[in-house]
Amino acid sequence: MKFYNAYINQYLKLFNKAVLEMTLGRECVLPARQIRSAEEFFRAFPGVKDVFIDGTERPVQKPKNLRRRKKMYSGKKRQTTRKGLIMTDETRQIGFIPMSKNGRRHDKRLLDKVDIIRHIPPEVTIWADTGFQGIDKQHPNTQIPKKGTRKRPLSPEQKQENKIISGIRITVEHAIAGIKRLGCRVCRLC
Repeated sequence: MKFYNAYINQYLKLFNKAVLEMTLGRECVLPARQIRSAEEFFRAFPGVKDVFIDGTERPVQKPKNLRRRKKMYSGKKRQTTRKGLIMTDETRQIGFIPMSKNGRRHDKRLLDKVDIIRHIPPEVTIWADTGFQGIDKQHPNTQIPKKGTRKRPLSPEQKQENKIISGIRITVEHAIAGIKRLGCRVCRLC
C-alpha cells in the first residue's frame, strides 16, 4: 500500500507541474543546488544587478540518536532544526538553494562551505544580514548592516543606514516567507 501511495504522490506532482506550466505559459524550473562558475551564476540570475542572501531554519523531528540530536540542535530556536541558505534577486526569484545542513551551523559557515561568493562577479551587489559578517572581505561589492556594541553604540546616521539596508533586503525575507507558506522545503531530503 505504501508503494502505491508513493507512486500516486509522484504522479500528482508531475501532473500539477504540467498544469501549472500550461497555466503560466512558461516552464517551471527548480533553483540551482550548486553554482561553480560565473556563467552558471548568470544562467541562474540573468541580467541581475543585486543578489540577496539569507539563511533560514525549519524545525524537524527530534532524532532518537543522541549524537545526531546534538548536531541538529539550534540554540537560537531551542529545538532541532535544519538550516539552509537562499539566494534571490530583486524580483524575489529564487535562483540558488544549496542542500540544507544541521541547525547547529552558522549562516556564514554554510555560505563558506557552498563557496558561491567567488563566482559572483564584482559588479553584482550582495545584500546580506549581520549573520554574514566577513563576507565583505570575500566580495568587494557587499552591503551589510553595521553592528553596534555596548561600548560603541551606533550613531544616528549608522542607524538610518541600517534601516535603508534592511528595507532593501526585505525581498529575500518575503521569498523565504513564500517558501515556508507553501511548504516547499518540508521534505526529508531538502
